[in-house]
Amino acid sequence: MNRVYDYDAVIVGASFAGLATAMQLRGHRVLLLDQHPVGSHPMSACGTPLATAQAVGAATATQEIHHALVLHTAGAAIRFDLRDPYITFDYSTFCRAMLAQTDAEFRQVRATELHGNRVMTEQGAVSARFVVNAAGWRLQESQGVAASKMAGYGLETELPVRLPQMHGLQFYFEKRIITNGYAWVFPCGDRVRIGIGSFTPGVKLRPRLEEFLNRFELRIGETHGGVLAIRKTEPLAAGVFCVGDAAGQCLPVTGEGIRTAIFHGIHCGQAIANTLQGRFTPEEARALYHDQVHSMDRFHARLLKLQTLAARTPEFLLAWAGHICSSRPLTWRIMNKYLVDSGWFVP
Repeated sequence: MNRVYDYDAVIVGASFAGLATAMQLRGHRVLLLDQHPVGSHPMSACGTPLATAQAVGAATATQEIHHALVLHTAGAAIRFDLRDPYITFDYSTFCRAMLAQTDAEFRQVRATELHGNRVMTEQGAVSARFVVNAAGWRLQESQGVAASKMAGYGLETELPVRLPQMHGLQFYFEKRIITNGYAWVFPCGDRVRIGIGSFTPGVKLRPRLEEFLNRFELRIGETHGGVLAIRKTEPLAAGVFCVGDAAGQCLPVTGEGIRTAIFHGIHCGQAIANTLQGRFTPEEARALYHDQVHSMDRFHARLLKLQTLAARTPEFLLAWAGHICSSRPLTWRIMNKYLVDSGWFVP
């Protein structure tokens, strides 16, 4: 006798990873859970390749297109021209554009525990053929993953100003700001996002961010931030699909997590959709997603080593390496390798 479930899929977390998963499941009974309204709780710098936004129909959220990255270190500002531009975007508009492409039922409620085919919430339990944890690191402990494995934290403020002569995404690898991490300045049209991230646990970021803002004669405003989940964990836990920060899919060195969350969310949703349509068994779907995520382990491990190396390297050597890599052909080659090996979108 077949068991009757409340839904075909329950997705916990209605940000990038959860919405990307739900987009693949149109036509099925999908419940999307989040403790916050969709698009109301940004935790990132909201920068991603333009191709990522286009892939999920959210390019209308673009605030500014950036054709360059700028590395600040050892007193130098080194420009890297991009073949594939990045954008800064409005978080609420981006998430709502993704949500509009799903037909999932949304329920604002906090999930407390995930296991197999069951999700416990503050309003009771719901069951589904498939459960997806796209809620980030907070639910990891309920699945037996220590939060200490997440490693890293970022803090950012958004201000209604436009800094002069500030073109492109600006990254500051300066030891006086943060030893193992970086600061950033992301222009967003008539606004700017300025933040700082550390890959060393326990570092107090607010005073360091205030000091960094003094450089631009600015004062800190409202802040948001979150864990940089750069330590990969298993993409399946107790039968639950884990996507985005819940699986440690944020990238070391750069801290980029939006593109990877969407990329893996799409693959997770497609695996589940193929099972619901009778093409795969549930075991095959889980194996497919497991293998797809683990196919990027080697590159992720190399980035972790590079992150440790960068923290130990004097700034003048970082600047020397940056100048070498800043030639357009080499930049394009390096960026293509970085994007493809960590989750890129191809026709």
